Amino acid sequence: MNMPSGAIPIHEAKNRLPFYIHTAEKNGPVRISRHNEVVAYIVSKEDFEKSVAPKEKSLVEKIQESRIAYGLEDDDFDLTEYFDSIRERNCYGREDSSHIFDEV
Repeated sequence: MNMPSGAIPIHEAKNRLPFYIHTAEKNGPVRISRHNEVVAYIVSKEDFEKSVAPKEKSLVEKIQESRIAYGLEDDDFDLTEYFDSIRERNCYGREDSSHIFDEV
């Protein structure tokens, strides 16, 4: 009977669950097998949240969603041009100031 490489039989995982939870927290997912086939994983809360939690949307994504909601997705409004027009060209009143987005 060959076990999948690195997989823990389900009965062993049940008997030593705290140990395998700590292992998952320190070393990453623990593979659980039944009848020589991986059927589950024990993962840390941090790994789970990284893989399942919704990602924060960027400002541009939020604006685009609003434009779609109001039926404006097909107009030719240029967000880049708009934001460039409202950005102050001289930082703190200094004429020699540059901005990180200014071309060199």
